[in-house]
Amino acid sequence: MNRPRLISLLALFVGIIFSIVAAEKSAAISTHKPSVRTGISVTQFDDPYSDFRNVRHSNAGLLNERDEIKLGAQLHREVTKKYNLTDVGLERIERLGQRCARASVRPNILYKFHVVQMKEINGFSLPGGHVYITTALLKMANDNELASVLCHEVGHIAARHSLKTLKKRQQYNDIAKSIGELTGVAGDIGRDVGVTLGQIVGEGLLTFHSQDEEREADFLGVRDMAKAGFDPQGMITMFQKLQKIENQNPDLLGSLFSDHPDAQERIDNTRYEITRMKGQNRLR
Repeated sequence: MNRPRLISLLALFVGIIFSIVAAEKSAAISTHKPSVRTGISVTQFDDPYSDFRNVRHSNAGLLNERDEIKLGAQLHREVTKKYNLTDVGLERIERLGQRCARASVRPNILYKFHVVQMKEINGFSLPGGHVYITTALLKMANDNELASVLCHEVGHIAARHSLKTLKKRQQYNDIAKSIGELTGVAGDIGRDVGVTLGQIVGEGLLTFHSQDEEREADFLGVRDMAKAGFDPQGMITMFQKLQKIENQNPDLLGSLFSDHPDAQERIDNTRYEITRMKGQNRLR
């Protein structure tokens, strides 16, 4: 075979090899899990909680912590005017709730747990560490299931969700100024802020959250459950109970659950996170 022809055949062979390698690389890329690179971290599309993993919560840009606690005390006064609070089940909720609080990403404020006499299955929280559970919810949940709701509500407080909602309100600057000047509950300032906060409690404004805020509270809650020594499967069985009630007798569910993500989505997300936590524990 003459030299020019040999060179041509070698060039053709090399070209074929490069084509095969390029095709294999392309196939590998197309079958790899899609991801988005943000800064130096990679966010997987199949991770339902990817947006919350590296969040650091603080009062920056919101009421400072001292004023948040004062706000919470004033809001609690308005809650006691609207709802009938009871000591029934209070020891249980306090015992479980304080475990959730100590395990949370915000353990350094004083959390106060309250029981509301109500036939609706409900739970909510307010700034400054106040968490409320209805007697109907207490009756239907075992300790792990109740802890899932408590840890979820503590998650809302840790992420300052209600403070962020309040900041969007038109009267925010007036409320912030009044709370900052408030040294007691008497006087014109106390009365004025009490009227405004009474309206806010009446509207339920601070107990409604976006679906992303609910997902974040689920994320914080299930991780806090594991840290506090509860069985995180209790969050799944709690969602399953709520799902069953929603299908059979939705009137029993409080309005709080109307703004939550779909129950099946929450079950799937929680299962994902439990599996992830187990995997992380095996690596340690």
